[in-house]
Amino acid sequence: VTMIQNTANQLMQQLSAHQAVLHSPKADAFIRQLVNKQVVPIIDTYRMAGSVVGRAYWNQATPAQRNQFIEQFKRLVISTYSAALASYDDDKVVVYPLRNSATNNHAVRVRSEIIRKNGQHIPIVYDLSKTSNGWKVYDFSIESVSITESYRSQFAGTLSQGGLPNLITKLKAHNQRIAA
Repeated sequence: VTMIQNTANQLMQQLSAHQAVLHSPKADAFIRQLVNKQVVPIIDTYRMAGSVVGRAYWNQATPAQRNQFIEQFKRLVISTYSAALASYDDDKVVVYPLRNSATNNHAVRVRSEIIRKNGQHIPIVYDLSKTSNGWKVYDFSIESVSITESYRSQFAGTLSQGGLPNLITKLKAHNQRIAA
């Protein structure tokens, strides 16, 4: 909970402190850099990437293919998270206490909400697991939509038509288009 709260607080502080940048042509680059610095380190990109493509494709992939996919998938997550932050307007984030003790657990669910200036509440749930590098997010849901399930569904057709190499190629092209 503390990690999620600290990350949310740091993001909100940075966004509040850089309002002028957020309303300039440099906004996209600034937000992507912020997400890369603040959010990516708390994500278990390896587990999330494997979950998105499914065990069969993941197990068949070479280490090089896995690394290529993780890199492209990370870029996609950064752009997705950045797009959500682009509409930041002095929003507040509330992170709720855990419902049960997490001392001996290896996985926890952290519930939070973004409270918009207009009063809208956007629920976000983070699923975390304990890794050798501490607690890491392996999935998050925005308004009850899981990012891993959403991407798994989006990628299913591409995977079935050419496996992970096909998905990497298409994802790389997509990431280049949105970065331009």
